[in-house]
Amino acid sequence: MSIREFDQDSIITNPDLPADALSSKQFNTIVEIISEGEIEGFATASKRGIATNNAAYKTAALTDIFLNKTPVLNVSTALTDAEFLAKVQAPDDSDFNYKNVGFDFRVGTSNQTFIQGIKNTETEVSVNTNVTTSTPATHTISSNTINACRVTLRFGSLQKFEDDGDITGVEVQLRIKTIENNGTTKTAVTDTIKGRSTNAYFRDYIINFTSTTSYPVQVRVERITADSTDAKLINAFSFHTATNIIFQQNAYPNTAHVALRLNAEQFPRIPRRVYKLRGIKVEIPSNATVRSDGSLEYTGTWNGTFKTDKAWTSDPAWILYDLLRNDRYGCSIPASDINKFTFKTVSEYSSTQIDDGEGGTEARFSCNVNITQPHEAFKLINQLCSVMRVMPFYSAGSISISQDAPSEPMFLFNSSNVTEDGFLYAGSSLKTRNTVINVGYFDMVTQDVDIETVEADAATQAKYGVV
Repeated sequence: MSIREFDQDSIITNPDLPADALSSKQFNTIVEIISEGEIEGFATASKRGIATNNAAYKTAALTDIFLNKTPVLNVSTALTDAEFLAKVQAPDDSDFNYKNVGFDFRVGTSNQTFIQGIKNTETEVSVNTNVTTSTPATHTISSNTINACRVTLRFGSLQKFEDDGDITGVEVQLRIKTIENNGTTKTAVTDTIKGRSTNAYFRDYIINFTSTTSYPVQVRVERITADSTDAKLINAFSFHTATNIIFQQNAYPNTAHVALRLNAEQFPRIPRRVYKLRGIKVEIPSNATVRSDGSLEYTGTWNGTFKTDKAWTSDPAWILYDLLRNDRYGCSIPASDINKFTFKTVSEYSSTQIDDGEGGTEARFSCNVNITQPHEAFKLINQLCSVMRVMPFYSAGSISISQDAPSEPMFLFNSSNVTEDGFLYAGSSLKTRNTVINVGYFDMVTQDVDIETVEADAATQAKYGVV
């Protein structure tokens, strides 16, 4: 590089930064299934008594959406219900940990509508191939169900360093072709990128296919502008990703799902997502009401009927009943084959309020679980039964459950009705009598699964050992 000479009359100007600087902006839209439906909805809004048809519900729900362990909206839990509602109706900018997060949801009813703006099903494929004049980059689409392809190009930077210190923009001409299985070749895009970018710049192109397209079809990106051989001229680009698109709208009936629109400037990578929910609604007895903690309170005598509308509850007895009855995700067992009155008895004992050790009360047994994988029916039923100290059994043509709970004596034994042989006692192996248990639970503060060790008292461990 030559060194320019200046005399005393020369005027030196500051390097010129052009006004045509390029700025790329991309958004990621995620449609995510969160549960079978119908669910109650987001936990905080439900606890605060905000209905799903309230205009403030979506804003309130943002307090229960965590991106990378941080809630989208931060509202104090110390507010009263009225104060909370007023806050989410008019939140301040400072209340948002993330701004401009688009959000919509459906709770999973059978007749729910489409989420507006979600018209396509998209699958992104990484290509990451540099494009030169001699080496184009290609993506192949095999399925004839694909209606279009979004081509995303990445320019590491676009700029030219002039000898006088100026940094100017550049031009890059490119072409995108489709090559069909029958040999038909079409030029879908011819474009010239003009401007300057010091950082990575992305450009998207939509390539539509027709009913006559012969699959498989290749989408080929070609470079027309000559490759740069000058270190001061930076204009290289790559075929970054290809997104296969199917044009369809789907309401996903009976499926609770959310849609999030995220700014790639805030989230260069798809963030980890956690949703705090009140889950699937189940049948509950006609004389039951749901307390604020999800347990049930009974009044009067139950006539064996259920409420017309299902409700969310954390009562494990009716959660098990729903799993046995449901024909979509459950065992599809007819109601006539289940002794529902035994479930009512277990529910009353499970929902009884007891001391929580912190000056308040809580239900004796409650169930808040995510069943995310298929299980053997017998194994899953027994796992849910263990939540409430219950044994399932089949008797007199129906399924019943029996709980280990205090009860009235059913029969008295004394010397007059016991034979000389007496009673036969049987017990379990000492190896199966656990004195140390590791309990795993999801911690809403750390957003991780924590393990806590619970040990029996010293006398029990001295008797049975550490098992």
